[in-house]
Amino acid sequence: MKNAEYAVLFFILRDMLKKYEKFMVITKNEEGYYRLYTTNMRPFMAIAVQKKHVGVYSMTAYELPEIVGILSPRRIGKSCLGFISDVDPLLAEVPYFIERCFQHCVDTGQVPMK
Repeated sequence: MKNAEYAVLFFILRDMLKKYEKFMVITKNEEGYYRLYTTNMRPFMAIAVQKKHVGVYSMTAYELPEIVGILSPRRIGKSCLGFISDVDPLLAEVPYFIERCFQHCVDTGQVPMK
């Protein structure tokens, strides 16, 4: 892990993705780095501890910048949301962001729903 100070934040964010595992493929599940791909092996989302933040990386945020919504103050670059505190009030919005990204993947056929 690049910065052990962010371990709690990493696990909080990683746990937000747990409910999507049944629809995805876990391609990385290491200390400080977790990544999900769609079943057709398209990147969905990753959580990674960096030196100065924990990043939530989303291909959907790259493709549809407006999907970030209220989380835009945490935006770093085109596909990343950066968090530095496990008491950040915007953390409560992350599950809604993940759901919007997931729904986009369902709507575009990236995640087949049976």
